[in-house]
Amino acid sequence: MLAPRKAEACFEEIKGDDSLKDHLIIAADTIVWKDGIMGKPESEADAFRMLDAIRGTSHFVVTGVCLMEAGSGEKTVLSDVTEVFCKDYSDEDIREYLSMEEPYDKAGSYAIQGYFGRYIDHIEGDYENVVGLPFYRIEPFLNKSIR
Repeated sequence: MLAPRKAEACFEEIKGDDSLKDHLIIAADTIVWKDGIMGKPESEADAFRMLDAIRGTSHFVVTGVCLMEAGSGEKTVLSDVTEVFCKDYSDEDIREYLSMEEPYDKAGSYAIQGYFGRYIDHIEGDYENVVGLPFYRIEPFLNKSIR
C-alpha cells in the first residue's frame, strides 16, 4: 500500500518541527480494480483500454489511507472499497472524454466528480472513496483528541 509510504515521507520532512507535533498527517492512494489493478494511464491508448474495460459493467475502487501522528509517528492504516457501475457508453464517448485533460492523472482513467460522472449508473459504497478520500472512515480519528 502506497499511503503509508506517502505519510512516512511527509513525516521525515517535518520531523523535529515542534510546532507541528500535535498535527495529523493524512495520506491516501486510490486504485481501480477490474480484472487487475488500473492505475493512472500511461498513454491515450492505455486510457481507452481502461475505459473500454469498465463500460457497461462494474469495477471496484479501493482507497488506502494512512493517518500518522506528526509528533510520534504512530500510524493507523485503513482502507475502503466502493463498487462502481458504469453505463454502456460508446467508443465515441470514450474518444470525446480522452480529448480532455481530466482522465490522464486518475486511477482507472476517470474522475467520478468530473465530466465522466455522466457515465456512472450508480455506486454501492462511499462516493468520497471514489473521489479519493473516504472521509467517513477517517472522521472518527479526527474527532479523537490528539495531544
